Amino acid sequence: MLGEPGEKVRNTFEQAKYIASTIRLIQDRFFSRHHGKSMSEKEKFLLKDLSISQFHAIMMIRKRMKVSLKELAAMLQISPPSASAMVNRLVEKQILKRNQCRSDRRKIEISLTDEALGRHGKIEEAVFASFVDLIEKLGPDTTQKWCLVLEKVEAAFEQEEDIKGEDQESGSWKKSEKK
Repeated sequence: MLGEPGEKVRNTFEQAKYIASTIRLIQDRFFSRHHGKSMSEKEKFLLKDLSISQFHAIMMIRKRMKVSLKELAAMLQISPPSASAMVNRLVEKQILKRNQCRSDRRKIEISLTDEALGRHGKIEEAVFASFVDLIEKLGPDTTQKWCLVLEKVEAAFEQEEDIKGEDQESGSWKKSEKK
């Protein structure tokens, strides 16, 4: 922690560094705590080498149900070859599967296996149970303030995406006008 509890951090860079390191601490804590909690021996074996990035990929794929490799790479903000290597490892672990798209036979869709869909609920439950423990320790007032901050963060990201989309649209318009 920076300084004494409640002490204001005046430097924007130090604030950013503190926030980023605290986010990482939260991710690491919950990710490491969920391993082995409420899982069978087979599930523990299958998930023992699962990285945070792989866990995020699984959560994103579960939310969307099916994604292309290009979409997954964009969501994870990694290169398509890195996404491909990650998918290969998760296919080997029988967590993900590849299927040919019905509407476009050239496209491959990535989704969770049926078994992984069932297991994922237990994993998610364990992860969020750990988070519930933290929320209870923080108390309702701090939790409410945290939620308000996160809503603002989410809105800032959405605004950033909207601006990015507008820039891309205007850029493509300019390109087509030059022709």
